[in-house]
Amino acid sequence: MSTVPTPTTALTLDEINPASFDFWLRDDVEGALAKLRHERPVAWHQHPDSGKGFWSITRFDDVAAATRDWETFSSSFGIQVMTEPEDMRYMGATRSIVSTDPPKHPSLRGVVNRGFTPKMSAKAESAVRERARRIVDRIAPKGEAEFVTEVADALPVAIICDMMGVPEGDRAKLLDLTNRLLAGGDRDFGGTRESLLQAAGELREYGLWLGKQRLEHPEADLTTTLVHAEVDGEAMPPEDLGPFFLLLIAAGNETTRTAISQGMWAFTQFPHEKRKWQADLDGLSAMAVEEIIRWASPVMHMRRTVTRDTTFAGAQMQRHQKIAMWYISANRDEKYFPDPYRFDITRTPNDQGAFGTGGAHFCLGSHLARREVTAMFVELFRRLPDIEATAEPEKLRSNFIRGIKRLPVAFRPA
Repeated sequence: MSTVPTPTTALTLDEINPASFDFWLRDDVEGALAKLRHERPVAWHQHPDSGKGFWSITRFDDVAAATRDWETFSSSFGIQVMTEPEDMRYMGATRSIVSTDPPKHPSLRGVVNRGFTPKMSAKAESAVRERARRIVDRIAPKGEAEFVTEVADALPVAIICDMMGVPEGDRAKLLDLTNRLLAGGDRDFGGTRESLLQAAGELREYGLWLGKQRLEHPEADLTTTLVHAEVDGEAMPPEDLGPFFLLLIAAGNETTRTAISQGMWAFTQFPHEKRKWQADLDGLSAMAVEEIIRWASPVMHMRRTVTRDTTFAGAQMQRHQKIAMWYISANRDEKYFPDPYRFDITRTPNDQGAFGTGGAHFCLGSHLARREVTAMFVELFRRLPDIEATAEPEKLRSNFIRGIKRLPVAFRPA
């Protein structure tokens, strides 16, 4: 099997700018990231889309090093390069698990861990499979579908809302708010910093409302667990619940649906990999899902903020500057992934960094996400084996989520 060549770009180093939302709509993004990784692995970028400038970190080793050094690179000032500290205060996100560092972070993480351990995710497996079956039931007779809204959207939002105890009638609203929160600069979903902040505020307030309901009427759901939890021996303050809810609904929905959407497009581009998995659906599932997640890299970056003047990988960084750790580039690093531009569902080893590259903030929902991606593709490939995209995906205009807005698919009706 021949090696897939490294993509190229006609852009010069100074023209490559991941701070711009439009950069991510280009066809040569992979080539541009490869050029940065090889020639300017720590680079300063500035553009109005992302507010104040930031350092781009594109090599796997450097991303991992920054992730682990929470004392120098803090999560407390925001996780997207387009937000500022005042945005975090408005959203109440300074109290969120994703925006805290040790020693507070492990205490908060311990509360949520109860709902996202491998054991708890395994308990949810039958529910995940049943939801996947229902989704395929709905599209199977039609012979075609809009994959993002009818398939990829449907599974993760149903599962996380089931876990949180969100009433069925509120789920469409929460999906819309999540889209606006993570849309970056895409005008289909607001596409402004103000729209992002408004969505975050509404999600936070909904979480507070639901928490009050569960305080009065406990149920067997994660929201009830949160409102009755203790952090360091004290009851969780009500103001902490909103940020918890915001994070869990957003992270439990958007990233998994992006992995499923990008996976469908990958299998259309590499049909031999689809046939390989279909020949051994159960035996190859674990490796196939790991490659889907590496290939998709749904969260393209996480931002950290420099807490003290420092030298990192040869770059002189100043206190309060932002860094962007580009997982989408780290997951193509040739040092870690031989032939990285080949979609290979039997790739081994495959220590992909899409859930994080170590450190305190490794993705809480990684076990659940893997189960959801597995269940969805196993159900699709068993019942609609010839399913494939019929047009190129419509990309989300964002430098945070590698989203697909629309992806038409066709298949023999079943």
